[in-house]
Amino acid sequence: MLTPLRNMLRSPAAGGIFVIVIIAMAAWGVTDIFAGGAGNSLVSSGDRAVSDRTFDSTLERILRTQTDERGRSLTKEEAMERGIVDRLYQDLSRETLLSAYADKQGISATTGAIAERIRTDPLFQDTTGVFDPFRYAQLLDTNGYREADYEADLESEMTLTRLQRVPIEGLKVPTALARLQAAYSGEQRGASWFILEDSNLPEIGEPSEEELQALYESRKNLLREPERRGISLIHLTADDFISESEVTEDDILAFYDAYKAERYTGPDTRTFTEFVFPNESVARAALGRIAGGAAPESIETATATQERTGRRELIANDRLSEQVFSPGAQTGSIHGPQPVADSYVVIRLESITPGDATPLEIVREEIETELARDLAIGLFYDALPQFDDLLGTGADLETIAEGIGTPVLSFAPVDTNGTTKDGSRYLPLVTAPGLLQMIYSQAEGQKTERFGEDESTWLARVDTIVPERLPAFEDVRDTLVTAWKQQQQAEQLQSVAAEIEAAIASGESTLELEAAKYDTVVESLPRPITRTNIDLQMPQPLISGMFAATAEGDTFALAGLQNQMIIMQVTSIDRPSEETLDVLAQTSALEIQNGVAEDLFAAYVLSIAADIDLNTNAAAFDAYKRSLVTDQ
Repeated sequence: MLTPLRNMLRSPAAGGIFVIVIIAMAAWGVTDIFAGGAGNSLVSSGDRAVSDRTFDSTLERILRTQTDERGRSLTKEEAMERGIVDRLYQDLSRETLLSAYADKQGISATTGAIAERIRTDPLFQDTTGVFDPFRYAQLLDTNGYREADYEADLESEMTLTRLQRVPIEGLKVPTALARLQAAYSGEQRGASWFILEDSNLPEIGEPSEEELQALYESRKNLLREPERRGISLIHLTADDFISESEVTEDDILAFYDAYKAERYTGPDTRTFTEFVFPNESVARAALGRIAGGAAPESIETATATQERTGRRELIANDRLSEQVFSPGAQTGSIHGPQPVADSYVVIRLESITPGDATPLEIVREEIETELARDLAIGLFYDALPQFDDLLGTGADLETIAEGIGTPVLSFAPVDTNGTTKDGSRYLPLVTAPGLLQMIYSQAEGQKTERFGEDESTWLARVDTIVPERLPAFEDVRDTLVTAWKQQQQAEQLQSVAAEIEAAIASGESTLELEAAKYDTVVESLPRPITRTNIDLQMPQPLISGMFAATAEGDTFALAGLQNQMIIMQVTSIDRPSEETLDVLAQTSALEIQNGVAEDLFAAYVLSIAADIDLNTNAAAFDAYKRSLVTDQ
């Protein structure tokens, strides 16, 4: 009895009924798919509501794909600290508002539309392309979804897509506007230029004492040195214990054997038979005989059959390739039919040949390093209680460091950015999270609390405090001389560039003559470019200046890199022909339409917000966030 029941459930008709039943149960309130009681909701509008359970499960699914800077999964508390929780609350509030409006207007996605979307999704189909309710449930569970939650998300996605289409449906871009935009984006320009550097100009002399004194007075705020603090630091990491980690030969062999198939064996090759059919119905009719092991030549309805051996790239259809070469594929399994060109292909997997294993000697060092690292992590955490015991006794940094077998690092005074008086920065100080903030909250001679993150911990002491001060004129005289010369060089460079620009614009000189005068060369674009097709490596000021010109021959002096000015002349301006303009206008019309549609939808959302009441429960949301700190 069970066999006919299973066959019935795997039929296309039963699959569709299965989805309809799921959606119908949700719609009638069997689950909390679309709504919940607004009283305990974080946000609600109309019949729509987001419960704390729904919010929490959504956050969990998001965190499946979120990692920190070191590639580790984020906790909910870390997600809250990074603003992810607040952004999710804003997104779900907006989604609830728009869904409630869609309900009011009667344009929400229907149960039938949702069922059809699920039934036709290739992800939820078996190897023959039929909706598989068991695969559907399994995939949702793997990805952290309850069926009701997934269907609610799908309904919301489909509904919001409909709303977003509303503004664009009535838009028609005038031809004249599209042609104007096309003329703007399709215009091609060429240019030539040379780079004037301050090294091409006369040297600046020495400043007078009066000039230096004036500069000192004008820059006192910039010259003032901030408070700096000398720091001593204990930085203990798992890496400090690697030398103490003893990895035996048995450990290496056991690890290799355990992960040989997963990590140290190359991709397998598979032998399979391809059956090619003229259409899907003919292919499906032959599935039974193919599954029964019929010889390829006995399948008369096949237009071609072929046995092939190799890897997944042999199969043209991506879905077939994934199925045939999936880890769970079994010898004798049938996959397809799937479209390939004008035909439909069915594949029977005949055999699997494992890939070649990497010898132990080649990966021995890699395994030993990984095992040593794992052992070091254990030793690191074993050392932390002793660290805390020594800290609790009031011992100084040196005693604590000696007790746990690590050195004390000492650093010259740094400011709140970790910068010394001469501009140096010490990596351990700027990478330790929150270290400098903690240092600047302690008195001289005081220690911070022990702090850190996984596999790393810190303890710091304030050794000295150097108050902020304004250095005397004589102490910064050399700095002032350098600053004065730089200022004079910049002014000279701009002045000479303006003179060159004026000489070329008036016709008194040319770009080539001016370049030769300052012992530099003229460069030119290898070909004209448009505003939207800039595929050449060019300074951004050059591009901006080129398209700011109003006529051929216009010359500009533009700021380039440090101590440079670019003297540029536009050599050509070519506008699209009438025929080209008609073609470009079609793309321009679509770009204008999409841009206007985005602006209209933003305005549409504002009008929806004025029409629909959105109830946000700030107290409940704050309580939820507080729970994240204690739940981790």
